[in-house]
Amino acid sequence: MTTRPGLRERKKAKTRRLLRQEALRLFVAQGYDHTTVEQICDAADVSPSTFFRYFPAKEDVVLMDDDPGPYPEEPARAAGPARPPADDAVRATLRDLLARRVGPDPDTTLARLRLAARVQPLRARLWQHQEAQVTHTAALLARRAGRDANAYEVRLSAAVLVAVTTETLMYWAERDGEPDLTALCARALDHLGALPL
Repeated sequence: MTTRPGLRERKKAKTRRLLRQEALRLFVAQGYDHTTVEQICDAADVSPSTFFRYFPAKEDVVLMDDDPGPYPEEPARAAGPARPPADDAVRATLRDLLARRVGPDPDTTLARLRLAARVQPLRARLWQHQEAQVTHTAALLARRAGRDANAYEVRLSAAVLVAVTTETLMYWAERDGEPDLTALCARALDHLGALPL
């Protein structure tokens, strides 16, 4: 059973959504480079210090995903060779990465990614976020496959999956949400073939 977030958490989530919504609206209306943090704050009726509590920089209002929390724990497995093959762990992890990056609001995610695809500083900053994602992905892969998260092969596979996720989402955004992400994920998995762990 999931518990409903408290009032404070709901207010913070609402402010975060409002800042992102107003920022995206202004970026579309007047361009990313011509929109200031102060204009975003005026539109959302908050102070710049409030903005920077939610987003460290203007780029982050577009690029930072809302934290969906930790990955769910994998179910306990029986002793013996009950773990899925490494290929299954890779496939499940790629599907999870895409689902988490898109989140519950695909339209907003698509608007953010379209902007990142068209604004070079945003696209460059997007790639800077990759290292933390590789670490999280390696931990998830390791849990699923029964491996050490710091093993070279696990880190290498995690880096590949993070790159594939980013490239798939950018391809999707550049084509205005077509084709369906599920179909793109299947294409990516077919193209990858067996990614050893």
